[in-house]
Amino acid sequence: MKIKFFIFLTLGLLLPAAIAAKTDASKLLIVTEHMPPFQMKVGNELTGFTTDIIRAALALTPYNYELALYPWSRSYNIASKKENACIYSMARTKEREKLFQWTTPISITNSSFVGLAANKAISLNSIEDAKKYHTAVLKDDFTQQYLLKHGFIVNKNLFIVDNPDSFLKLLITRSHIDLILTDKITLNYRAKYNQIDPKIFQDYLRINHAPIKFYLACSNKTAPDIIATLSTAINSIKNNGRFRKIAEKWRYNNIEAVLKQSQ
Repeated sequence: MKIKFFIFLTLGLLLPAAIAAKTDASKLLIVTEHMPPFQMKVGNELTGFTTDIIRAALALTPYNYELALYPWSRSYNIASKKENACIYSMARTKEREKLFQWTTPISITNSSFVGLAANKAISLNSIEDAKKYHTAVLKDDFTQQYLLKHGFIVNKNLFIVDNPDSFLKLLITRSHIDLILTDKITLNYRAKYNQIDPKIFQDYLRINHAPIKFYLACSNKTAPDIIATLSTAINSIKNNGRFRKIAEKWRYNNIEAVLKQSQ
């Protein structure tokens, strides 16, 4: 009896700890940046097209989660190092491939050199032409990696900033900044957010030939079964019509292209 009581007592002590450990291991930290209309803070609420996609997918999983919005470089640092941490919307590049575990595409976009339409001195036909000008990009964004890869030099023709809220204003307030890299959807929303007429900006050159896929990506310290479950959940809302409803709510134009993507 004493032996049985000891075993029962031991199991009674260990079981709550095991359950707690499992619960802790299943709580995810999901981080992002302010990039309207994909993800943004409105009052105290984190909202946006891809935020709604992430919430809908997570509702199909057993995980508890926390959503947090930080400057991109901070979110990137957290998601690359912390256990059970994920980030959206993340472009999947060669440089990032082994730094994260990837789920499935949640949106598609394009990125272009953008400047002021009034700046008649700008003439762009190639990436080499762009090197003659000063371009600003967001820190740790894939556009930073892209320009470095193509021979741009920091503080010479490439300037790295960490504040997305004032990104468009750089073209207006900083005479030494000729261009930024962004997509048309984000540009229009950032202009509205900053009460700027989007017509004063001009697209000069798209940098991508194929559309850029954005993902939910997680740290390498995240269990592979979590990645598989998240991917399944995202694909489920693509198949059950939930993704389409969210996209239509946000007037997202690339619905069909994203629905065809599974990796």
